[in-house]
Amino acid sequence: MHRQPDHVMAFLLAELGTSGSLDGQQRLVVKGRFAPKNFEGILRRYVNEYVICLGCKSPDTLLTKENRLFFLRCEKCGSGRSVAQIKAGFVARVGRRNAGGT
Repeated sequence: MHRQPDHVMAFLLAELGTSGSLDGQQRLVVKGRFAPKNFEGILRRYVNEYVICLGCKSPDTLLTKENRLFFLRCEKCGSGRSVAQIKAGFVARVGRRNAGGT
């Protein structure tokens, strides 16, 4: 895909609504249990949004950051477009609840 592992990780973690990290061999370690089908769907969304050129459907693209915006530029047909920044999804706070009320 020719993308920074941190960028892909940020998207996956935001979409899954969980935390995780990259280990020493650049493998993603995610907190929680998720079906492989979930990962596949989210990875497809990432590829459609941040890898595939909308003009010629080529995966030969570059993702660059100019100022505060990300741009996707196709190496095959030369077209370009801006892409949305990754926004963190809802993350539930897990822990003990106060049962008494004081």
